[in-house]
Amino acid sequence: MIENKLLYLNLSVDSSDTSLGFVETWISNFLNDFDKIDVLTLNKSIEAESISEKLKIYGIDQDSSHSKIKKFLELRSIIKKLTQQNNYEVCFSHMSPLLSILVKLFCVKNIPHSILWYTHPKPKELSKKFILLTSLLINNHVVTASNSSFPYKRKKVTAIGHGIDYKLFYSARNDLPNSNFLILSRITKTKNIELSIDSFLKSKFCQNTITIIGDPVTQEDIKYKNYLINKYSAQDNVIFKGKVPHKNLPSVLKDYSFHINSTDTGFYDKSVLETLSAGLFNFYSNPDYNKHFNSTVTPICYFSRTEESLIQKLNTVFDKNKEDLIEIIKLGQLSVGNENVETISKRILSTIEN
Repeated sequence: MIENKLLYLNLSVDSSDTSLGFVETWISNFLNDFDKIDVLTLNKSIEAESISEKLKIYGIDQDSSHSKIKKFLELRSIIKKLTQQNNYEVCFSHMSPLLSILVKLFCVKNIPHSILWYTHPKPKELSKKFILLTSLLINNHVVTASNSSFPYKRKKVTAIGHGIDYKLFYSARNDLPNSNFLILSRITKTKNIELSIDSFLKSKFCQNTITIIGDPVTQEDIKYKNYLINKYSAQDNVIFKGKVPHKNLPSVLKDYSFHINSTDTGFYDKSVLETLSAGLFNFYSNPDYNKHFNSTVTPICYFSRTEESLIQKLNTVFDKNKEDLIEIIKLGQLSVGNENVETISKRILSTIEN
């Protein structure tokens, strides 16, 4: 029997991660289309192998203290071994342009179809720009979430939506439980978290709470988080909750009614789609999300990434009837359902046929 095999490249396989825990859901869906999946990751968690007997995970251990050179040599060795022992039909790189390059460089056998998933603005660092452009060049197909979420325009780039675990997050709401706010985000400057908090504190909602769920990643992010904590230390209603495991997020989201996302164009964050699915009213500054509402609703949800604009939107919603807000939420939920991970995984594989 000839097995249908997938080589899956990613940054992390860790269900406790707020931002990347959803990867397990992606893998589970690909298992419907492949007899075997080997995952090569930069953050290896052995417990994730319990998803299926058809899944094996290779890569750098979570607690590895090896130097970058030693990690590189370890990855090279794994790639050579895997591609020598297996005939992969597809290599799918999930936000890992560097790993896709390494596979192309060190694979022993030819991989017929290579697909890069990347949804992020253009990197600032020259080295990361080079890596992304090289990955764009060498991969057969590139898929991204929205028309602005991949920084370079090429014929091989296809916008297919953002794969979220819609079934896990969906919650039917006939009422809003409170007037409390949430920011679900990695804590980093590019997410414009200050703008969200400052506008909230100057709005009619200021007597309620705003909670930030998420953690910093880089050392610069950690400094930014400490700066934010210090800035809002006197505000008891600004709460930094930290990391929440992805699988626990749906139950946590039930405690909130509103979500703010102040990211620039290019950041088609899944947090907006997840909170929409969970029945939260969303304020957003990336016009890519306008597609989930009609032209009469978008002026209420969409703001121009300034305090004046966001405060005006917040105050407008504060004065609206809850029944009207529920109708807007239901409209968003219906549209976001088209970006469930089951549908997106099929769209990814369909690029091979096109």
